[in-house]
Amino acid sequence: MLAFGLAGHFAAEAVIRHQQAHQLNELTEVVLRRSELAVDFAAGSLDELARRNFASCEPAALQAIRLHVYQRSAIKDVRLVKPDGSVICSAYSETLEFDKGWVDRRDMLPSRDKTLSLFRVEQFGGDALGVLRDVDGSSALVAIVGINASLFDIMPAELRAHSQVILALSNGEKLGEFQTGAGKSLPAPISFERTSARLPLHATIQLEHAVLSSWNNEAYWPTLAVALGLGAIFGILLARAPIRSRSTSSSWTRSRWTHRRPRSWKCWWRSRKTSI
Repeated sequence: MLAFGLAGHFAAEAVIRHQQAHQLNELTEVVLRRSELAVDFAAGSLDELARRNFASCEPAALQAIRLHVYQRSAIKDVRLVKPDGSVICSAYSETLEFDKGWVDRRDMLPSRDKTLSLFRVEQFGGDALGVLRDVDGSSALVAIVGINASLFDIMPAELRAHSQVILALSNGEKLGEFQTGAGKSLPAPISFERTSARLPLHATIQLEHAVLSSWNNEAYWPTLAVALGLGAIFGILLARAPIRSRSTSSSWTRSRWTHRRPRSWKCWWRSRKTSI
């Protein structure tokens, strides 16, 4: 039974770790999908502006772009840029003052759709995501997408204080993160990562390894109980096997003696008659 108990312990641990890894990988996938949807929304907005011929610095076009941005809270600004990425004009020109810098087109990361590129916009008070869509050979539109920390607040209550959710570009530049204790280092963290197949985005969940021992481990005791039950049944069967074996052996011996006695008596009688 001890062997079954040990086997049940290791089996339960393996099942629980598999379930935990599966759930954490799914949560990482959720972060990535939310980020992809935000980029898809921004790209769709830029496509709509280009389709309506608002990729221009004309006052009427900029006014239409400002209304478009006002109706979409996730987008903070839309800018018209040259093929090299330098800014021509902005729907909200005052937002240019918040930029710490502006990357060159060569530093923008292409997606699977070659007309769409992503880059980090370093700003005072927090970074943003730049989504560039080529309009024609002479210009492109850029949407400045705010990265809200609530986008990454997906961890279960038991893990929120012991985890960190990070979204970054494929070159390692961090776009946003969520952690209840800002700047807190996680002791002995383990990581779960996902990379987008069509966008240069990378999602990571880091988690304290120790907290897994007390999270989502309801399957441990039922699995151990099943293993102990199987061990008890197996032990009973083993204990009954020698008794049945001895009983069968005794029955076989008696049966053999019973069948041999008549033959022995007849042989003796015949030999007696022959001698007489």
